Amino acid sequence: MSESCIPKLNAKTMNKIISLLLFSGLIISFMYACGPDEEELRLQAEMEEQARQDSLEQIRQAEQEQIRQESIEQARQDSIALAEQQAEESDRERDEALRIQFVEEGNYTVQVQAWRSEEKAEEHAQRWRDRGYEHVYVEQFGNSEVGDVWFRVRMGNVPNHNMAKQLQEHLKQQYDADSWVGSVIRN
Repeated sequence: MSESCIPKLNAKTMNKIISLLLFSGLIISFMYACGPDEEELRLQAEMEEQARQDSLEQIRQAEQEQIRQESIEQARQDSIALAEQQAEESDRERDEALRIQFVEEGNYTVQVQAWRSEEKAEEHAQRWRDRGYEHVYVEQFGNSEVGDVWFRVRMGNVPNHNMAKQLQEHLKQQYDADSWVGSVIRN
């Protein structure tokens, strides 16, 4: 190629091109240098802080829920343990009561209630049976001709007065039941 194909630039044109390139570079530099203003930075910082606070609140709520669930589980376990302990105590006390010897020919009994209504007496006798006392019976007492009839709820019969007193004490301690020792009357 010859030199005639490439145009020759004079100094004035060269200065214009250099000035244009420098001005373009300066504009591009300003565009990159200009970032968000102070208000945008403040809002961005607030949003980041709020996001952090929200995350911390979620963690705190999750921890509180975990503590609540653990508390519920502990209460449930305590309740089960208490129920088991009470059942063991009840079984032990029933075993003590079962050491009392009930015999058909026994001369003593422990009376726990007396009612004018046979139905009411039977109802209360059943409550004692439900508690595990199988030797409960209802006995009619009084004169039906004059209407002075009572239905006694009794436990027994036991062979001696000491055993009847032991049964009476057990009923008082276990059920706060007032009772009295009586003799068995045979017809």
